[in-house]
Amino acid sequence: MHLFSFLKQAGVDTLVICAGARNAPLVLALQNENFKIYSYFEERSASFFALGLIKSIKKPVAVITTSGTAAAELLAATIESYYQGLPLILITADRPKSYRGTGSPQTIEQVGLFSNYVESVYDLDVFTQNFSFRWSLKKPLHLNVAYDEPLMDLQSTALIKTSLEIPESSISENIKFSIKGLISPLIILGEIPQQYNNLVVDFILKIKAPVYAETLSQLKHVSEIKNYILESSESLIKQIIKLKLCDSVIRIGGVPTLRFWRDLEYEFKNIPVTNYSDLPFSGLSRESVLIGIDKLEAKFEFSTDKLQKIKESDYKLQMAKESLLIKYPMSEQSLTKQLSEVVTTNAVYLGNSLPIRNWDHFANAQSKNVSANRGANGIDGQVSSYLGWSENLKKSFCYVGDLTAMYDLAALGLKSQLNQNQRHIVVLNNFGGQIFRRVFNKKSDKNDNFINAHTTKFYHWAQMWEWNYLQVSDVTDLKKLAALNTPFNIVEVLPEAEQTQLFWDEWEKLCQTL
Repeated sequence: MHLFSFLKQAGVDTLVICAGARNAPLVLALQNENFKIYSYFEERSASFFALGLIKSIKKPVAVITTSGTAAAELLAATIESYYQGLPLILITADRPKSYRGTGSPQTIEQVGLFSNYVESVYDLDVFTQNFSFRWSLKKPLHLNVAYDEPLMDLQSTALIKTSLEIPESSISENIKFSIKGLISPLIILGEIPQQYNNLVVDFILKIKAPVYAETLSQLKHVSEIKNYILESSESLIKQIIKLKLCDSVIRIGGVPTLRFWRDLEYEFKNIPVTNYSDLPFSGLSRESVLIGIDKLEAKFEFSTDKLQKIKESDYKLQMAKESLLIKYPMSEQSLTKQLSEVVTTNAVYLGNSLPIRNWDHFANAQSKNVSANRGANGIDGQVSSYLGWSENLKKSFCYVGDLTAMYDLAALGLKSQLNQNQRHIVVLNNFGGQIFRRVFNKKSDKNDNFINAHTTKFYHWAQMWEWNYLQVSDVTDLKKLAALNTPFNIVEVLPEAEQTQLFWDEWEKLCQTL
């Protein structure tokens, strides 16, 4: 068996290749193998594309690069993979081991390059044989393979004999205090693996507690738990904690997006938190409980009177929000809602920063197939990840901000290798990182450097890579978006800044009256 046999043992049937001179032996050897292969020139985009493929096909995917800084371009996607628990394999070709530390061209210290963000790193060369790999398939794996010249000699390719050992899967339980006696929890649903959906729904029906369901939970619009879902605002969540209508937090799934989660570090640091997750991350720097989702069990019921008070406030605030969305139709908030009504049940990928938060707060979509990169929460590689994730979807949408799109301009070049499915990349262009206007909203904190303001529009981006283009600058343009049925589309949404600010001003006043 050779190196490719290890990949097959691990369930890999798809590779993303960034070809170069040093990895030529691997690229040439693949001619005799039966992998599905994508190839691309830009390693960062390729590695994020691989992450999207992993989510789509539910199998490990390997990225193969040449040596030097090409390997370093994989770091951001590796970090994202680590925090999402995705099985990304990094195969980096390297110069001979004797070159290390010499400063020879295209020679960097590749072993250890990915630090704690890979489960293991194996430093190999063509003389390595009968090698046993140990890998959980729940974190990235780095295989660094050193090749000497002549590189085009097929006799020097992939001679490593391998075997794979998969350790038993387990999540360490960090139970530092008991939640006994806490009978009024607020439930927050983050991203939940699909196999647990029924378990979580059953838990909510038994405990009868209020639930803040993020879009990534895929449970926000499940009819069985509608009576427990809070729809209006996370401002309501802070208020019910302050009024002691809830005395603790139960988080199920991934680390939440909402601002309240960060408030648990400081403003509400004494509120007990229990995390049910299959990933070994509590998402908090302070003490909390971490348990596997499969151990979810309801042992008490929430007070009916308290729930009724909370739901009444939620309904009142929700109606006020709906009025503002109608009042300001070209605000970012209202356009997000209108976009969600175009998406309806189709799959949607959400970019970080404003889009995912706006979608959580204002979307009215019924889709049960929503994805995002919420590992490290970065804005890089988002379009590439979407293209991989959507490869097997007949129709899908991607909703990202303008700076996020700029971070991933090379991604559209993958078009020629993609299935001819309907893809709609919707760019909310508010000409900068406008989220920072609200993050740093005190007069003393204001600084235009945080905004990274620009005047760029995205027509030429679409034109460069031969994607179709549609500009949405008024409400009627959304009807054109709904009618689009072409494979590759860039949709630029241009909200009105004044309406957006007026919405926030009125909304914040409403929330303060709770």
